[in-house]
Amino acid sequence: MRTATFNISGMHCASCSTRNERTLQKLQGVRDATVNLATHSARVIFDEQVVSERALHDAVIDNGYNVLTAEFAEEHKQQARDELQSARVRAFLALALAIPVTALAMAGLALPWSFAGHNASVWIEAVLSAVVILGLGWLFHLGMVRQARNFAANMDTLISLGTLAALFYSVWAMWVGEPHFYFETGAVIAALILLGRYFEARSRGQASAAIEKLLELGAKTARLVRDGAEQDIPIEQVEVGDTLLVRPGEKVPVDGNIASGRSSIDESMLTGESMPVDKVTGDTVFGATLNLSGAFEMQATKVGDDTTLAQIVKLVANAQANKAPIQKLADRISGIFVPIVLGVALLTAVGWYLGTGNFYQSFVPAVAGMPARSGITLIWTDCSRSAAVWSER
Repeated sequence: MRTATFNISGMHCASCSTRNERTLQKLQGVRDATVNLATHSARVIFDEQVVSERALHDAVIDNGYNVLTAEFAEEHKQQARDELQSARVRAFLALALAIPVTALAMAGLALPWSFAGHNASVWIEAVLSAVVILGLGWLFHLGMVRQARNFAANMDTLISLGTLAALFYSVWAMWVGEPHFYFETGAVIAALILLGRYFEARSRGQASAAIEKLLELGAKTARLVRDGAEQDIPIEQVEVGDTLLVRPGEKVPVDGNIASGRSSIDESMLTGESMPVDKVTGDTVFGATLNLSGAFEMQATKVGDDTTLAQIVKLVANAQANKAPIQKLADRISGIFVPIVLGVALLTAVGWYLGTGNFYQSFVPAVAGMPARSGITLIWTDCSRSAAVWSER
């Protein structure tokens, strides 16, 4: 069995992660698959004699998402930074535009001029809400289209249908002279969800930064002693059995045993203990700990991914990729929530129309519930993720 970890871009809700997780689990040869929405990563245990890693990637791509492997780590980091910046701009610009729309609609303000039979305040609401819903919220609609191509639906589907319905119905109401508009409803929902997307992107960046900070703890070079000569080499070139010299004030480059000399080592980055530990010939020292007092020579026993620091980084990354039980429950609920909401909306429309025979009275109740129910699910999912993070801590 082999374990593969890769990043998935384009996921925006628990339905996305659940869909990808189920797709991977259905592949022959896959023993277990976990897709984490918080870190946008997948961790798959599979039999490489039965299924290839490329086949895993293709399964995710066929669902309408993109895969970023370890070979494109720098590209993924840059994409994450760009995504965070873009999410910040969209969120706060959407809020800035949604606030005046809401103020005009809720306060019932009327400006001293009109156009085409409507007060200028209504036209301002229409233009600003269209910018928020169609312009800043275009990712919702793109996500809906991608899911529709695969005969599927996710939270983007509900958000897109709800906000577009609020916008286009209000435009239609302006055209036919209907007095009720819902510009502010679509604009506020889109703005708040964009704000949530920004917070989500920022939390993913903080999770990645934790691993990067751990990696920065290690030494970048080592002083190799060979045939009585000293030579500084990159840490990647150190091999098991090499003799290394560590002077006072330097970091221990890799795990190993002291061959000669003695010193005091600050191991607080591993143990949390602030008091230095005395080390003599034969004692074990660990990479990334700090040599405080004396110089010593050591023989490398673990290098690269085998060092204690590398194992800690691996454990942290695996912990972020796995899901807590409460998060798994939230994802299962969200996975069936979307089709239920769409079905309820359809039944609501049919029921109201059969009972009243009025298009307006059947359309508004059916559409109004979709964004609201989406928001409830998003809040539930976010709360579950937060609880999962605190339980891991």
